[in-house]
Amino acid sequence: MKRALSQLNVPKRLSKKGDNGKLLIIAGSKQYHGAPVFSILGARRFCDLIYFLSGDNSPGVLSSVLSIPEPIIVEKPVDADCVLYGPGLGRAKSPFSKIRNYSKKVIDGDGFKKVKKSELKGTIITPHEGEFRRLFGVASTPNNVTEFAKKYSCTILKKGPTDLISDGERLIKNTKGNPGMTKGGTGDVLAGVTAALFTVNSPLVAAVAAAYITGLAGEILYKKQSYAYCASDLAEALPEAYRQMLKNR
Repeated sequence: MKRALSQLNVPKRLSKKGDNGKLLIIAGSKQYHGAPVFSILGARRFCDLIYFLSGDNSPGVLSSVLSIPEPIIVEKPVDADCVLYGPGLGRAKSPFSKIRNYSKKVIDGDGFKKVKKSELKGTIITPHEGEFRRLFGVASTPNNVTEFAKKYSCTILKKGPTDLISDGERLIKNTKGNPGMTKGGTGDVLAGVTAALFTVNSPLVAAVAAAYITGLAGEILYKKQSYAYCASDLAEALPEAYRQMLKNR
């Protein structure tokens, strides 16, 4: 854990806009307006530019996203360092083939229903237990997480009371967090942080740092208000968690 955190990229003094990551988020549908918002709230402090492409151009999704100043709404895939694909896509016809040629991809939520296991190479995937079982047919034991990460040449961030993170060679456990993070939208926040960090970091470093920072944000909130916090609160606690992580890594 500590080794991965020590390798996390920190913006250089002479950086200019775009040097610290451009992220494309493909998310949201008529059924799910909140998921893309939470993903953007998670990502916006960890990369320079966020482009947003709605899964089905639902007016509800676009209206929700327009309430946030950071994302640039686009009508087709654009140049980006990384793509986050899947949060809240629901039944939207937004095929994975749209982004197959991007070198860095994070797959989350409904994205697992639209991607083949043979297409996971080079990606970070962020399943919870149920999604892991549906994707691979077995429980997410440490051995299984490592085995499937290696088999499909991807990095797995399996969310749970203890996050299991593996690139097929190493397995890292993240114990930061608490049951307040079971609330809807927290996984979308994590996906946003992961994808934003992946724009300028290796997949394992991005996944480990995202899990740690998001879990630490949950612990910061718990000290202030016990379990009475939600996904938007979690997103707002990320800067303090990031500051503490940099100080102590």
